[in-house]
Amino acid sequence: MPCYFCEKKPREYMTGYWCESCREIKNLCNVYGYDRVLDILKKVCIRNEEQLENKIKNNFKKEKEITDESYIKPKTRSQYNNEDK
Repeated sequence: MPCYFCEKKPREYMTGYWCESCREIKNLCNVYGYDRVLDILKKVCIRNEEQLENKIKNNFKKEKEITDESYIKPKTRSQYNNEDK
């Protein structure tokens, strides 16, 4: 029978209600509180449009820094050998 929470994985125990992963989530909720865990999930996992746009812009900036002309390609052994000749 499927887990009551994720409804995909089989239950961990025949008489239980949750699979192993969902039981761990439930235990974390019992330790930290359901409201706290839900608040963390909303803040960390759910992104609004502004946050998505910032993520895209930051990614473009990082790519530009890598491909920037100021990047000096390291010398290889073959380049050193050619300079000596």
